[in-house]
Amino acid sequence: MLDLLILLLLTLAVAIGYWLGRRSKLATKSGTVSGVQAHYIRGLNYLLNEQQDAAIDTFMEALEVNAETLETHLALGNLLRKRGEVSRAIKIHQNLLARPGLSYEQAQQVQLELARDYVKSGLLDRAETLLQELVPEVQPALRTECLEYLIEIYRDEKEWLKGVETINKLAGRRFTRLPDEWRIIQGHFYCEAAAEAIACDDYLVARRHLRSAVDVDKSSARSSLLLAELEQRLNHHEEAIKALKQVPQQQPQYISEAITLLGKSYSVLTKDQDFQNYLQVLQRDHADWSIRLAIAHFIERDEGVEAAALYIGEAIQESPSLRAVGQMLALQLSSMGSATGSASESIQMADQVIRHLQSRAPQYRCKRCGFSGQRMHWLCPGCKTWASIKNIQ
Repeated sequence: MLDLLILLLLTLAVAIGYWLGRRSKLATKSGTVSGVQAHYIRGLNYLLNEQQDAAIDTFMEALEVNAETLETHLALGNLLRKRGEVSRAIKIHQNLLARPGLSYEQAQQVQLELARDYVKSGLLDRAETLLQELVPEVQPALRTECLEYLIEIYRDEKEWLKGVETINKLAGRRFTRLPDEWRIIQGHFYCEAAAEAIACDDYLVARRHLRSAVDVDKSSARSSLLLAELEQRLNHHEEAIKALKQVPQQQPQYISEAITLLGKSYSVLTKDQDFQNYLQVLQRDHADWSIRLAIAHFIERDEGVEAAALYIGEAIQESPSLRAVGQMLALQLSSMGSATGSASESIQMADQVIRHLQSRAPQYRCKRCGFSGQRMHWLCPGCKTWASIKNIQ
């Protein structure tokens, strides 16, 4: 990044030199040109002495803002923002707006860069205000970019319904269909609003938001999981099961999130055999360890711990899993009871090692950026991608 800054400063110096050459031919007052030349020479000295900050300030004073030099100013501001020097980027863009000579479209472009500075620095209110002013006025290409930044702001501020409205504006025309990526994001915004309503026991509002989530994204497993949680709170366990059975068809990677909820509702209804039958059906189509471990629980209940350990051991040969190994060792220890001996001690030691590894190993990982952790996030904290995290154990 430092090399890029030096390269940009050199480009800036060349641009000023070129501009000075043209200016000298047209100038009628030598004092004006010599004043700019003085800034130029001073800036070169700073650059040669590796005083990049002073060189930036001096070159910016020397370089007139016009259609030919605007891109250079914007490139420098963008580079400073990427380096984390947001306050300096803000200063550059504010100075640009204060100078005469910008066309209406160029001023809008600078305002957008200033809004990006505000987002980067966490001044979301200022960025939101600036972008809202720009949206009705800018050209279509910049309008889309403004709307996308507004959506990010509403995501970070948890203003989910404002985000939904802004996504609708991306379509442009009333009957234009949104791209799939935006429909998925819109569905998650509705789900976030529904989750907040469920937490406040506002089930009517939550149900309305979940219906909207399904309307925009029928493949949303999250909406089914939230609907199941809502139905369980209302003691509607048949409806909860119905919702959860949609998950394997919607997004199979979230079957593990549905299994525990399914077990709860089937248990309340005293329909364990129905649950077991459903697990067997699921296992034929989906290689998910959550299904296998739930089946192992029923085998342990009906046939004993040794049969359950044997079932898990055979499955591990097909698909290794640290979580499954830990469950198998726990079952083997349970079958031994209070037995002593070298075999028992070895299994106990292995069990301790596996438990230690499990406590440190991540349970979830983002397929996009590799972020990992012990709990499920619908929005990856690393890359800010929706529904990119899945269970890996």
